[in-house]
Amino acid sequence: MWINYLDQALLLAALAVSVNLLVGYAGQVSVAHAAFAGVGGYTACFLAGLHGWPYLASLAVAVLVTTVLGVLIGLIALGLAEEFLILMTLAFSLGIIGVLATFDALGGVTGITGVDGLRLFGRTLDTPADWLIPSAVVLALVFAVCRRLGESPYGQVLKGIREDAVATRALGKNTFGYKIGIFAITSGLTGLVGGLYSGWLGQATPSAYGFPLAMAVFAMVIVGGNANLAGSIAAGVVLTMIEPVLRQVLAVQSTQAALVQVVLYGVLLLLVMLVRPQGLFRERPRKIAVPAAPEAPAAPASGPRARTSPRPRPADRTPYAEADIVLRAEGLSKRFGGITAAKNIDLELRRGTVTALVGPNGAGKTTAFDLLTGTVVPDTGSVTLNGSELVGMRPDLIVRAGLARTFQDVRLLNRLTCLENVMLAVPGNPGERIGRLFAPGRGVSRADREAAAEAMRWLEFVGMAGQAATPADALSYGQSKLVSLARALATRADVLLLDEPASGVDAAWVETMLAMVAAVRDEGRTVCLVEHDLDVVRRLSDHTCFMELGEITASGTLDELTGSARLAEAYFGAQ
Repeated sequence: MWINYLDQALLLAALAVSVNLLVGYAGQVSVAHAAFAGVGGYTACFLAGLHGWPYLASLAVAVLVTTVLGVLIGLIALGLAEEFLILMTLAFSLGIIGVLATFDALGGVTGITGVDGLRLFGRTLDTPADWLIPSAVVLALVFAVCRRLGESPYGQVLKGIREDAVATRALGKNTFGYKIGIFAITSGLTGLVGGLYSGWLGQATPSAYGFPLAMAVFAMVIVGGNANLAGSIAAGVVLTMIEPVLRQVLAVQSTQAALVQVVLYGVLLLLVMLVRPQGLFRERPRKIAVPAAPEAPAAPASGPRARTSPRPRPADRTPYAEADIVLRAEGLSKRFGGITAAKNIDLELRRGTVTALVGPNGAGKTTAFDLLTGTVVPDTGSVTLNGSELVGMRPDLIVRAGLARTFQDVRLLNRLTCLENVMLAVPGNPGERIGRLFAPGRGVSRADREAAAEAMRWLEFVGMAGQAATPADALSYGQSKLVSLARALATRADVLLLDEPASGVDAAWVETMLAMVAAVRDEGRTVCLVEHDLDVVRRLSDHTCFMELGEITASGTLDELTGSARLAEAYFGAQ
């Protein structure tokens, strides 16, 4: 009896581990994975139980079928907001179980029963003790795969998506591709577990993979802790063993024991959510071996107390008008219903210069950044970067082409450390690709160390190396702005769009931020910044554009713009 329940505990723990990879790491809340386990169970029982296939081959087909199904459903569901994703996957789950129950070849509403005599590696699986080793092996395999994915650069991207998919996409990551990938992988893993679970049960029935199973697995994930795979195993074993303890130790009748188990699940979940919402086991930062960082670029400031002004520009600095045009926007327009957010925007950014975009609130400055970076697709117009058209490209590809941005509201990834935030922006890490992640050799770990060293270089550049291990949500606002700048620099983009880098920053940090932006310009990168503080604009900008009502209506030096009576009345006079 106890061995039978231990088999069940190991298999349910494996389900919880795979679901935790999707929910805890990637933040994609799906209730369809119990149904995917059902598809795996039905596939294995249909092939091995009814048609005499080798059990191992049947399990392999179960993994393939559920992986493909995961891709198809993911393509439909993963473009939705989180609350709709839950509803959509619930609908898919009910639909899948309903479809399985309609086929006579699959046993109809009673399912496939009487499956026995299954064999693995020459051993017949007849008794609960026979299933113990296969169950433990599958749990170990699922744990190893999920841990390799979760505690790697790939998992770092998943956590970025969990925290803020828009910000992660702005670092050059194909977030939708990652969502589809992890949805498919976890679907395949649950298909494997389901195939073994049905073999252990000796049947595949609609009731075995319904909503109660989905909720039990979610309870294991929540109690064990998001993004803590060992916690999922512990919770899976403990929660599964509640029923046999009630029946065998406390002598509770079977029907009552099942009811009491459900009640205890609910009480435990409520207590966890109220007392320890992160679960019994806390998520821990990924262990990153950080070698000595290469010598950082000369930075004019090293911390918040540094009051160094931006460095004077060299006397032989190329005049703005003669600098090469790196980015050109022509005729960009965008309407949202009856509102014109952007109207015929023409903008040129020149190499090694700082262009400021100023104007009243609601003028469309941030919308202009959205149009340039592909976050919003323009109705009309063109954007070229070094002669290549950007309109129509995905935002992550635009970043990789050399155009990156920061956000007005910073959008750091709160539960990641400062080092992880900046590492996520470093391009070309092979550990972010599944094919390389599971390849033999130490290339991935070596590249990960190199990415960490480069991230430390940029943290040192902005004076934040001492906070590398600090979670982003523990930073002050000024520190967050500096880490955001370091993250944008780590993309290696030639053109940086900085959305109000000094806005809302304490005076102790403003000088540091100004010095950093000036240093970036003096490195030869091109900067366009949105800023309301005219003193900041005056000290940094080579060229200034005035924007109102979604249109750039004037450009020139700041002195030229402030000398205009109309502009002074419309905006500058209010400063």
